[in-house]
Amino acid sequence: MKDFSPSAFESETFLKADFVGCDLSGKEFVGCEFVDCNFSEADLRGCRFSDCAFSSCNLSNPKIEKARFVDIVFKGCKILGLNFYRCDQVVFDFIFEECRLNSCNFTDLKMKRSKFLGCEFAECYFQNTYLVESDFTGSFFKETLFHNADLRKASFRGASGYAIDPRTSKIEKAIFSLPEALSLVECFGIVIKEM
Repeated sequence: MKDFSPSAFESETFLKADFVGCDLSGKEFVGCEFVDCNFSEADLRGCRFSDCAFSSCNLSNPKIEKARFVDIVFKGCKILGLNFYRCDQVVFDFIFEECRLNSCNFTDLKMKRSKFLGCEFAECYFQNTYLVESDFTGSFFKETLFHNADLRKASFRGASGYAIDPRTSKIEKAIFSLPEALSLVECFGIVIKEM
């Protein structure tokens, strides 16, 4: 196991590291790569991650209060119970690719141009979230709430399962694919039938 007594790590690769329950609070990681690592229940409070990539990692219920994430890529990760709104929100820049996000909360965040590509969402919350020009291409949603979200110019190409009420969220110039786009009129009680 790597020595975690230093307060900062730069351009390091962590392969199959077990951080379960570890106290990493206040550490700084710059240009680091985490591959197949387990962060379950880890204490990441006050950590700073900049230009880092997480691949095939398990991020189940870590403590992330006041953590800062800048230019971060999550690929093929399991992300469970993260309350992203508790992070330091000075800069908030994420790319999620083929991740499973369950019970995550993005309330009140400014996430312009964020990418959620081919992800699976279950019981996630996007309330008062600024998602202008964000990309949800190919993602699947289950019991995920978009309320008072700003989705202008967002892309939902090939996405399915989403429930967005155009009366409570901004969707001008957002891109949706058929037949899933028909779900946008369900809130109006409209019945659509084929001829």
